[in-house]
Amino acid sequence: MAETLRWRSHPVVDDYPRSVLLVALVVLAGVGTGISFGGVGYAVLAAAVLVGSLGRYFAPTRYELDAEGVWVRFLGHVRRVSWGDIRRVSVHREGVFLSPFERPTRLDAFRGTFLRFAGNRGEVVSFVETQMAARG
Repeated sequence: MAETLRWRSHPVVDDYPRSVLLVALVVLAGVGTGISFGGVGYAVLAAAVLVGSLGRYFAPTRYELDAEGVWVRFLGHVRRVSWGDIRRVSVHREGVFLSPFERPTRLDAFRGTFLRFAGNRGEVVSFVETQMAARG
């Protein structure tokens, strides 16, 4: 296994059919808001709020896993999580969730880290499992 695993996740580019549908819904919501409130500014604001809330879908995220931990880079923000800080690993269809809590909690959304797959599910799951087993 490689000492470092790196990849980029950019769902808007990687999942074209879903992206077309999502962009159409954002445009439709913007137009609907503009018509309802009677102004182009409201349409632009509604679309901007939706795009902002879906930032992880529209902007690329870079991941790096090594023996020390996990690096996540998104829009200039870098988050570092040490393997020693991770208490729970949950594998999902779209990625792996790393949590500092042993049991699910409402704080997971704020303290946990989600590693979205980009066609590399097996590699990521294997790397995470190996690192978690190595730390004991």
